[in-house]
Amino acid sequence: MAIVSFMSLPVQAQEEPRHEVAISYGTVPNSIWIEVLSDIIPAVAGATYDKCGLVGPIGLEYYYHTSPLLGVGAVATFSSYKQEESFKDVVTTNSTISYFSLMPSLKFNWLRRDNWGLYSKIAAGASLRHGTIKDVRHDGDHTAKSKTTEDDVFFNFQASVIGVEAGNQNVRGFAELGVGEQGVALAGVRFKF
Repeated sequence: MAIVSFMSLPVQAQEEPRHEVAISYGTVPNSIWIEVLSDIIPAVAGATYDKCGLVGPIGLEYYYHTSPLLGVGAVATFSSYKQEESFKDVVTTNSTISYFSLMPSLKFNWLRRDNWGLYSKIAAGASLRHGTIKDVRHDGDHTAKSKTTEDDVFFNFQASVIGVEAGNQNVRGFAELGVGEQGVALAGVRFKF
């Protein structure tokens, strides 16, 4: 009798984790487009660009799941761009530009399975652009050097149209395609607790 009573107890489903933290690395963020577009006019005038380098975007995300379908949180990103500008084979500018972004975000889980899922997300907020520019000007036999810094804040966003995640309930790898400050393609690992 006791065995029958035990077997008739309702089976409680394991509750899904409500918190998630993710780290990612992306390609071609919005900030790189800003730098490329700002170099078009000098390039037309004969400037060349060497020793270009891009780090990031590196993303950090947090979401609190208010339901199995919706996560509310924020995305923070960092990226850095370096370049050397020359005019007529003479180096004139060395630039280091860093971008720090913080964007409130929504994540929509539109297909959820035990070991994988599909989702979309949108984030919108602000980016801080911090630039250090070292200019070298040659005038005959004289060379003048100067260093300036620039700080700008502007609107930024991320719209990931499709995201795929796979793993177990607590740790999943993921990849996304979209547009924005995290990049047109990004991948990373997500921890749920």
